[in-house]
Amino acid sequence: MKTVKYGLASIILACWLMSCSSGSKPNSTVEAAFTNKFGKVEQVAWSSNVDYSYAHFTQHGKPVVAVFGNDGQFIATDPAKPIN
Repeated sequence: MKTVKYGLASIILACWLMSCSSGSKPNSTVEAAFTNKFGKVEQVAWSSNVDYSYAHFTQHGKPVVAVFGNDGQFIATDPAKPIN
């Protein structure tokens, strides 16, 4: 199961690298799902494509990306390089 989860996250992140548009704010459903899952996070940078929204933030001192379907469904988190 872990392998499937990591494989899915890798595929999603690869798609993101190829087709995301940086800096777009997510819809209210995704934002609410993020807050529900991670609480109040000080700085969040958002990017998205047609199917997914990506929240880039710091958790426990490490950069992380959280992937949500545009319907608000949480998909995965993965360590990430911060976006500038």
